[in-house]
Amino acid sequence: MKLLYTKRSPYARKVRIVALEKSIDLEFMDEDLTKKSPQLFKANPIGKIPTLILDNGETLMDSRVICEYLDTLNDRAVLIPKSGKERFDILRWEAIADGLTEVALPAYMEKIRHPEDFNVAFISSQEEAVHRILVFMDQRVDELKILSLAPIAVVSNVGWVQFRLPHLIEGRKYSKLMAWLHEFSKRPSVGSTVPVL
Repeated sequence: MKLLYTKRSPYARKVRIVALEKSIDLEFMDEDLTKKSPQLFKANPIGKIPTLILDNGETLMDSRVICEYLDTLNDRAVLIPKSGKERFDILRWEAIADGLTEVALPAYMEKIRHPEDFNVAFISSQEEAVHRILVFMDQRVDELKILSLAPIAVVSNVGWVQFRLPHLIEGRKYSKLMAWLHEFSKRPSVGSTVPVL
């Protein structure tokens, strides 16, 4: 299987960690999102990463779908419970974690596109949303102690904020979340997927 991805994407990082935890071999195809390849558009008409090309040529897109698929391939580590409250607790955490990047990314892009005259009110609103999400995580971090898709999604997305918008975390009082993040980041799957320029 081939994964079309970038090393900086928190969504692709989530998929990569899942594959590593489950010992699933993927061939990584690095994409330039400023000049997307014909292969990416052929595999995914939306043109987004991550996109997974299966051995039979079929494709899966969106990190949530790809993670669900990978989790069905073996029971080495069951990262998404098959049913019940536990399943939806994990999926809720994934949605919250992915939502962190969904609100942080527009703030990051606004400053990239308009470094001299960015929309201050918009940036403030997005950064307040980031703060609310991080407080939520900090208050419930005990729910992330068992390996599942929940902590994988959290480390991927919080890691992206640390990488792109470190001022939103530095000096803030998310002490429980940061202590947990430090420990969870010792896992080889997490340490080997840290975003880089």
